[in-house]
Amino acid sequence: MKLVIVESPNKCGKIKSFLGSEYSVMASVGHIREIPKDGMNIDIKGGTFEPTFVVSSGKKDVVKGLKEAAKKSDSIYLATDADREGESISQHIYDVLDKESQKKCKRITFIEITKKAILDAINKPRDIDKNWVDAQKARQVLDRLIGYKVSPWLIFQKRVKGSSAGRVQSVAMLIVCNRQREIDAFKPEDYWFLEALLKCKNGEFWGKVVTKDKDNKYTVEKIAQEDLDKLKKASYKIDKIEKSEKKNNAPPPFDTNSLQATCSSLFGWSLSKSQTIAQKLYETGKISYIRTDSFNISQEALDEVRKLIKESYDTEYLPKQAIIHIKKSGAAASASQEAHECIRPTHSSDDGHDIDDSDEQKMYKLIRDRFFACQMNPQIVDQVSYDIETDTGHKLIAKGQSIRFDGWAKAYKYSKTKEEVLPECTEKESLALKEINKTKHTTKPPDRYNEGSLAKAMEKEGVGRPSTRAGIITSIQKKGFVEKDKKSKGLIATELGMHICDLLQPNFKDFFMDIKYTAGLENDLDDIKDGKKKYLEVVKGVYDLLQKHLKDLGETGNEIQKGVNMGAKCSVCKKGDIVEKKGRFGDFLSCSNYPECKTIFTKNEDGTFKVKEKAVVKSTGRKCPECKKNGRNGELVERTNKSNGNTFIACNAYPRCKYIDGQGDGEKGKKKDYKKFVKKDKKVEPEKTTKTNETDEGSDDLDL
Repeated sequence: MKLVIVESPNKCGKIKSFLGSEYSVMASVGHIREIPKDGMNIDIKGGTFEPTFVVSSGKKDVVKGLKEAAKKSDSIYLATDADREGESISQHIYDVLDKESQKKCKRITFIEITKKAILDAINKPRDIDKNWVDAQKARQVLDRLIGYKVSPWLIFQKRVKGSSAGRVQSVAMLIVCNRQREIDAFKPEDYWFLEALLKCKNGEFWGKVVTKDKDNKYTVEKIAQEDLDKLKKASYKIDKIEKSEKKNNAPPPFDTNSLQATCSSLFGWSLSKSQTIAQKLYETGKISYIRTDSFNISQEALDEVRKLIKESYDTEYLPKQAIIHIKKSGAAASASQEAHECIRPTHSSDDGHDIDDSDEQKMYKLIRDRFFACQMNPQIVDQVSYDIETDTGHKLIAKGQSIRFDGWAKAYKYSKTKEEVLPECTEKESLALKEINKTKHTTKPPDRYNEGSLAKAMEKEGVGRPSTRAGIITSIQKKGFVEKDKKSKGLIATELGMHICDLLQPNFKDFFMDIKYTAGLENDLDDIKDGKKKYLEVVKGVYDLLQKHLKDLGETGNEIQKGVNMGAKCSVCKKGDIVEKKGRFGDFLSCSNYPECKTIFTKNEDGTFKVKEKAVVKSTGRKCPECKKNGRNGELVERTNKSNGNTFIACNAYPRCKYIDGQGDGEKGKKKDYKKFVKKDKKVEPEKTTKTNETDEGSDDLDL
């Protein structure tokens, strides 16, 4: 028996149908290991900067099943996704297997779920690419270092509750906050246009009075009114006619960002919804791999779509040669993952009639139509411009255009070219004034980013990657740094988000709060992937810069915890001093000899100190079922809700275990969210969850 391991369970049936009975197909259900959240868990002291990985919560049964199946298999094909994240998951699967099973492992990748693609991949196995694994590991470690080092500075020193910092999260927030500042600083201004309805021999048309302004607007109403009065009595004639031809070239095929942005614009979908629908289409074999920033197209796919264009449309729609779309110069172009293809149908001949879900049908048609369009001839537009003169010295201009040949727009009807047909005129022809109007307008502030345009802005700046942007944008909303306007869907920086940006930017402006630096760091990660740079070189360089910034602030991680000496010795350990520290919930008194001595003190009215009495915890004599299931020794105890005084039964291993047994009323066996229960009268931000399937991007940044 041969074993194929993929990420998503939804792929298993399809791939199994291609491979037959001698293959077994299983899923890792996304990531199986993670860096524990209870601390840094990175070897900083040893100088290796290697992270500690443990099996993710809830994945023990998955890992157990994979290990048992691996032992029984003759060959093991690690078929996780064809990106750095997928390579990392393959490495983690390999690491949890026994040595005999590891000898049977081979790495395969494919960018579409078709029989040919799967069989081609199995016939061309390779080793796990350690450079790709290191690049993904570097991303995780850098996010952990910045999040866990800077977040305490915000929380403990600046007293910004609910705050966190992140390598990419903070830059995404900065982009939204900068736009917010532009909107707040914007001062509306009135302006006016003068437009005349003129009649020639063959019809009527509107002309606009030309001013010194590039948009032909008046900024002073008095001048506009004076010109209006003069033009009411003026005579008009055609001075010059200019005709030209404009070619609108075919749009490129979709990559991740442009697909999400287009779905946001056309259908009003969130990035996460677009991502979920695209994932389903990929898993059912309808489209190619969905996490890409490349416009590449395989020769086989090109040949197929060009053949279909020739059969479905007139020959004038098909270019003599295939069109090669190249990313424009800039950060986004340099970051393009050229090993991938664009997002396209796996079979261009498939019109998607068998897709049941309406949203999936919408997206598939959009992708297929765009793929056809990207290989079709340009749209040709005839443009005409009439320059009009008057006896008062004023000039007017009228512009029109009409589509001569629709070209690629024949297939892709989502993009409309506005036609404005002018009646036929001749030079020096006299015109009659039918009416002339002065219209008032007011300048508008810059548009707010929506999810799609923010992802596009991040791509333009080279911040994040296709697999991370949606997760980051979702994360800053969940954390309350940015909120979405219910009506316009625009992203608004909250007071908390603006406050965090105001604290981070001046202190880390030439570090992770510098968009160019963050984009450059993404390139460093690409260099690790390509073998141009080493993992330790990049990670240590960032850590050293981070420590320098924290030292300049006078607040490294150790200094944050040092506290203010209160001039008294610890009465328990006799070694440490009593110090006042800053905590998440305010100031508190403790021993400076922490963690050896964990004594907490209170201050008496006479200025002396006494040990704070610990709350009496009443045991129920029962073991925690959640801990028992995960191999821990938690015990259920009776606790008191500090906000309302009510009692409840919970695990004594909190915060590691958040199991709650009922609500103190004898009801048993209910697993509840500990934080939401004990603080149910307050708004609580949703907690991050471990990635459980391929549509869960998670956060690109880890924080405290």
